[in-house]
Amino acid sequence: MFEFLTKIKAFLGTEKQYVETRIPLLTSGKGFALSQAGSISTVHTCIKILGETLSKLPLEIYDRDEVKGMIKAKDDYRYDILHFNPNSYTTSQAFICALETNRNFKGNSFALIERNQFSGRVEGLYIIDPDLVVDYIIQNNRLYYGLKNKDKEELDIVPSENMLHFRMMTKDGIWGINPIEALRWNLSTTYKGLQTIDSFYDNNANSPKAIKSNVMGANQKSMMEALDKFNKEYTGATQAGKMIPLPPNTEIQELKLNFADAEFIQTIKFNANQIAALYGIPVHMVGNTETSKYNNVEQMGIGFKGDTISPIARMYRQEFEFKLLNPPERKAGKSIEFNLNAMIETDHKTRMEGYKTLSQIGVISPNKIAQIENLETTENGDVRLVPMNMMTLDKLKATEKIQANGKQN
Repeated sequence: MFEFLTKIKAFLGTEKQYVETRIPLLTSGKGFALSQAGSISTVHTCIKILGETLSKLPLEIYDRDEVKGMIKAKDDYRYDILHFNPNSYTTSQAFICALETNRNFKGNSFALIERNQFSGRVEGLYIIDPDLVVDYIIQNNRLYYGLKNKDKEELDIVPSENMLHFRMMTKDGIWGINPIEALRWNLSTTYKGLQTIDSFYDNNANSPKAIKSNVMGANQKSMMEALDKFNKEYTGATQAGKMIPLPPNTEIQELKLNFADAEFIQTIKFNANQIAALYGIPVHMVGNTETSKYNNVEQMGIGFKGDTISPIARMYRQEFEFKLLNPPERKAGKSIEFNLNAMIETDHKTRMEGYKTLSQIGVISPNKIAQIENLETTENGDVRLVPMNMMTLDKLKATEKIQANGKQN
């Protein structure tokens, strides 16, 4: 798979000369490793939502027609690669989901572009583990990536035109900031809070009662033996509702153990909101419905689409068009885009009202509506209906001119 890579070691020099490590090393709070971030449910949920949302949107390549507008370029040789299978073993959905998962967990995601060595045409796209891309360098206004190769010690040098690179927020326009690193203190606090609660309940500290001896200087060993016997003989579901004798000279005391249910859980909930905010996920989607600013599901979906998914989709679009289209194609209006309309689901009545409006102004034909709804088309259903009380601006001016001449005569 690496045969198609351009080798420029002679230009860049030996490995020790060209490698300049710019990728920051990850650090973490004491007792918490950033590799454990995936075990925190909010992080996993946010990344899952973004990966599944983006990967369910159809990825299309379009031509721009002056009359028909944007039309799918199904005859383009890249259509099948983008819409169906980027390579022989990966679907488009799995490809996009993996890219988005890596990007949100590592800050960067990569895919190698395999090109025909003679024509330069794209023949396949291959996911690359972000951990294998260890260095990058700019030489003579060109960007190159240093890629680990498991079959040899030296790095493969990949020019940026052969590498799709999708990134989180970036300071230098090249390397994305790792969101896990940015959240390290929130994640560390959440992790330790969960550990504390887990240990608290694991050690049976959730018991709301304790036994206290009324005898001064009671023998501790005898007391523990009596307590052990009490637990074995008189506790459990089978003893529910029965009168149970306490060990001699003892009494039951209530324990106030609310710190685990209050302070720690509130801290975890606060951190969950912070994590969701960084990823642009509405808090209601990670289980917190108390702070949602929207009144219904459709408004929530539209807000998520506009505030979070649209900027991500534009980032993907620009990288795809930059690396997979040539300048003349881009100038001609060819584009590679996600169909964001597939993201919003509306109720049947709202959808029908939308079709009705589009049909009444001649934008869409009855047969087109039927095709969208997977219904049977009719023989004369391709005719677009136009309201009788509407006319073009040119016709309106001509009518006014005729009326004005008639009045003068």
